[in-house]
Amino acid sequence: MSRQVLAVDIGATKIALATVNEEFCISHKVEIYVHEHENLWEAVREATLQITMGIGEEILGVGIGSAGPLHLGIGSISPVNIKQWRTFPIVDSFEELLGLSTVVLHGDAMALAHAEHRLGAGRGVSHLLGMVVSTGIGGGLILNGRVFTGESGNASFIGHHTINFDGIKCACGRHGCVESYASGPRMVAIAEGRGWKSDSRSFIELAADARSGSDIAIEVIDEGARALAIGITNALTTLDIRTVVLGGGVAQAGEVYWKPLREHVVNEARFTDFLADIQVKPAELERDSGLIGAALGVFDEWSN
Repeated sequence: MSRQVLAVDIGATKIALATVNEEFCISHKVEIYVHEHENLWEAVREATLQITMGIGEEILGVGIGSAGPLHLGIGSISPVNIKQWRTFPIVDSFEELLGLSTVVLHGDAMALAHAEHRLGAGRGVSHLLGMVVSTGIGGGLILNGRVFTGESGNASFIGHHTINFDGIKCACGRHGCVESYASGPRMVAIAEGRGWKSDSRSFIELAADARSGSDIAIEVIDEGARALAIGITNALTTLDIRTVVLGGGVAQAGEVYWKPLREHVVNEARFTDFLADIQVKPAELERDSGLIGAALGVFDEWSN
């Protein structure tokens, strides 16, 4: 009988829960939209019970990949874009709900980096920067073939690196963060400020309009891609690594986003001689990277 992990991927827009088996097949997936719930934990609790009731396989534990920052020492999270969760005791909450002693917490982009390194676009490399580019922007690192969490679990908190100290005030409180220019909602807001009209107010529509030739949409996406490219280049020059894997909703926009992003990365890196042959790749596991990476945290703990 295949053993299962309950995987939880916590993003600013939605939370995905699913079971993942030892062959990394995903089943019983449920998605919860954050803005629809005043009591978010109650929604997560109900989804968890819905998934786990009646499953015959052994559940080894819960793997969580969450938007940050994290507080690994106490097993809690304070996602910048989920205001109702501040120092929320996510680990204790799942332990109490399911009676399981193995609950492993990672950053959401750390989970993506772990999954893509093991199974996806980062296979075979020793060093990797993984990124989630969506409602928020997060980073995760593989160094010397291993997940690198840093001292607090927040290594490569790249969305909140400032690239303009007199710039836009970010939700985190700093000015000029990468996320303030390069996340999906921020690009939409900047476009609207320049006269772009939209019924859905979504990055999906902004990207579609860019493909249709909208000058505002093309301009704003180019600027957002440049902001991200500066953040990426700053991280790569600090770490001296050359492989980046991007997942998240914005990263799924196709060439209207990827072409300017790659061009800006090359342009920014040309000033640093040792950054040659940078590889910026889309996540191969796409929307499932976070869930698989969260599950890997548990499977690896059981295998050690």
